[in-house]
Amino acid sequence: MEEVLEKFQIQGDFQSVNIIENGLINSTYLVTTTSNKYIVQKINTFVFTNPVELMENIQSSTSFLDQKKEKTLNIIQSKKGESLIKHKDEYWRAFDFIDGSTTHRKASNIELVRECGKTLAHFHKSFIDFPVEKLHTTIPNFHNTQIIFQNFVKGLDNSDIKLKEECKVEINYILENGQKCNRIQNLILEGKLDKRVCHNDPKISNILFDKSGKSICMIDLDTIMPGIILNDFSDAIRTICVSENEEESDLEKVNFKLDYFEEFTKEYLNINAENLNSTEIENLVFSVEIIFLEQGIRFLQDYLNENKYYKTSYRKQNLVRSRNQLHLAKQNEKKSEKMNNIIRNCFN
Repeated sequence: MEEVLEKFQIQGDFQSVNIIENGLINSTYLVTTTSNKYIVQKINTFVFTNPVELMENIQSSTSFLDQKKEKTLNIIQSKKGESLIKHKDEYWRAFDFIDGSTTHRKASNIELVRECGKTLAHFHKSFIDFPVEKLHTTIPNFHNTQIIFQNFVKGLDNSDIKLKEECKVEINYILENGQKCNRIQNLILEGKLDKRVCHNDPKISNILFDKSGKSICMIDLDTIMPGIILNDFSDAIRTICVSENEEESDLEKVNFKLDYFEEFTKEYLNINAENLNSTEIENLVFSVEIIFLEQGIRFLQDYLNENKYYKTSYRKQNLVRSRNQLHLAKQNEKKSEKMNNIIRNCFN
């Protein structure tokens, strides 16, 4: 680690390095020196196959926000003036640690929910005048649920028979709902959904808060790229409007919270409704069910593929995560009428 740190423009003498366990993809460390604190990350190149383009996206988007005097991540350059270093075939980057900041794994109160809605809406609105074509697509088809479903079905042929038997209920549910995975992609192909600058992973743990509970900015910008507003809206709700996070195995504790959904949606639409088209508005609720289904598929596929994508601390963790998300997809379908009424009320 010291060899890596010495390549960055880090101020002060090194005091400590602590692992941060929150992320599912990259390896993250909090580095403390005599004069500052830094977030240092080793990029997971199995997931992000082009780390150079990834950092170009982060550089251009954070510079854009900085020019607007908006709070965002500050990249620490290498001693060669680069935003990324390569060390022994591994890619590393560093950011200033934002003092007084904290993250949450789930929304514990309604005020946090409101802050999340405001933050995502402001993020989208801030990039309205950013040329989206300048961003690289760092993970092709990242939220293309049609492709995700097709790849899942293809992968079943090569999956272990015992694992498939263990996951029979989950597999059958996914196959039965496969047609739903086509709808958003079809709307894109019909030209009814525009590509925008999207975070693409706006879960609650990717929002920084201060000690008073007010949001500071969005972090973990690895997936910032051209995307669909529906995917950002629904993916934020996936972790914010639920009683428990995706690690909860007791499904009796896992519920979709309509009151949280209502408050998040009100705050989001109050700021950014003017930038949504009619097709986006009409499909907000449907997109939430689909994001739970999509994430359930991704977790289950990784479990059947021996846990290569998401970090795990025990063998069945991705299966637990998948069951959690599919459970919420079912709940969301049942609550869709009430959710659509909430959307309509926001425009009355």
